[in-house]
Amino acid sequence: TCFLNLSLIVRITAFPLVLAFSELDGSPDAWERFDQFSFRDLCVRLGVSRRCYEEAFEPMILTGLFAPGAQCSAAAALEMAYFFVLQSQTAFDVQWCRGNIGQVIFDPLVQQLNATDKVEFLCSTRVNDFDINKSANGGIPRITNVQCTGVNGEETIIESDDVILAVGAKGLNNFVRFCPELAEFPQFRRFANLRGTNVLATRLFLDQELDITYSANACWRFDKGIGMTFLISKRCMDQMPLLLRMHQDQWLRSTTIIPLRCSH
Repeated sequence: TCFLNLSLIVRITAFPLVLAFSELDGSPDAWERFDQFSFRDLCVRLGVSRRCYEEAFEPMILTGLFAPGAQCSAAAALEMAYFFVLQSQTAFDVQWCRGNIGQVIFDPLVQQLNATDKVEFLCSTRVNDFDINKSANGGIPRITNVQCTGVNGEETIIESDDVILAVGAKGLNNFVRFCPELAEFPQFRRFANLRGTNVLATRLFLDQELDITYSANACWRFDKGIGMTFLISKRCMDQMPLLLRMHQDQWLRSTTIIPLRCSH
């Protein structure tokens, strides 16, 4: 946040953004106005220098919104910057699980739910289609059956009162593509506009402790459009002895580096 590599003259070019912050007052009208152009376009309009944008704001957007500033709404970028950079800069609220998430959290949860005899887990079961009851009386349409394929290829129909689609953007998009019943509803078709982002996490175990000022550090200048957050794990995990010299990197929007091989 100190931007020590930027001269005072370069940093001064960011001052006009104060005007944008003051105009984005949280009202629907202000949000709609700033939502019509990207954050990069806003910086160009306000005269923010190229170096200030690339070395200060672009890393902030890449690590905060997981996308380049040219692809992010100016309204969303300003709101994110205000909350994380200006308002809550010292409130680092990330906590990590002490161990494997599946073993520590999800396995006990599954065992607890199974013990109630009220929950049945159908593992390795793929959803193929939905049966939707379209009310002729103006009521709300609802899913009545879920058509599935089991692990051995057997077809199963599950009657349902309610269905929760607890999947990501790609899963929702696939449901709509392969289920004409869902595709009839515009709110489901709009899921095709959503997209996720790849995140690659690496952990470095060092043979000595490094004196690093901040526990979370935004980095950039890898492949184009990739940001990284360099985290000091011992400050985020209750001084765990095993992790005193462990540092974790989160490579955000890392599609172009995931296929690379590990090298030592």
